[in-house]
Amino acid sequence: MFLIKMIYKFLKKFLNSFGYELNVKKKTPFTFLNIYKSYQEANSSSKNNDNYITKEYQKKTQLSDLNDLEVSDRFNIVPLFCALVLKKENENDLFLEVGGGNNPIFLYILKSSNKKYKFQILEEQNFKTNIPQEYENYINYVYKIEDIKFNNLKVVSFTSSIQYMDNYKIILEKIFNSNIEYVFIIDTFFTNKSDDIVVLQNNMMNVRFPIIFFSFKQLNELFNKNNYELIFQTKRKVGKYTHNILSKDEYFVKDLIFKLKK
Repeated sequence: MFLIKMIYKFLKKFLNSFGYELNVKKKTPFTFLNIYKSYQEANSSSKNNDNYITKEYQKKTQLSDLNDLEVSDRFNIVPLFCALVLKKENENDLFLEVGGGNNPIFLYILKSSNKKYKFQILEEQNFKTNIPQEYENYINYVYKIEDIKFNNLKVVSFTSSIQYMDNYKIILEKIFNSNIEYVFIIDTFFTNKSDDIVVLQNNMMNVRFPIIFFSFKQLNELFNKNNYELIFQTKRKVGKYTHNILSKDEYFVKDLIFKLKK
């Protein structure tokens, strides 16, 4: 540590002699920081130039290679559902995935069951990816909620995404009004508090962005109020994730499946 400080002082002095200033940003060891009253307050405190996806992720990319995928953990849930509930491919069984990136659930279903379902994938407006010709009839990326076609949607999956959306209630309202049969909320942070809280995520390079820790009680009540029942849930400890205020037993990760009541 002493040697590092000496090198830093030497470099700083050396660069100063040429009119340059050396500043090293200290990184906090916590995954999540602080507690904010709203998404907007947290976003203002982040002082980011980019929203959610940084410029490194905004470059045009490729879909993940099917051979490189491992169908495990959170990626097991939707494929298993398709195998057990949607036993046959049906062109009328349309999916919406919110936040699929270049690693959409479509690929995991295809790899595990060899089934192809038609997917709309809602992504951040700067996200771009090349779709192989063999998937062009099955995958369609959209970048605005207004561009989503809710007719004939059977399943909506928030794949570790709803917690990053300040406008999540808008899309949920459209889902409820369209009577979508199944809603998946995968790999999402929750607390047992009576209200949602917002924190800053701090493990994505130099970008800090707001993330909602949902009140499980509050979100479950919202779905119940709109005629949905919780038919499946898991709960996992946060593991290596840390918060500078909350202890590890105050927040957790859940996977949920809600079904429209008939």
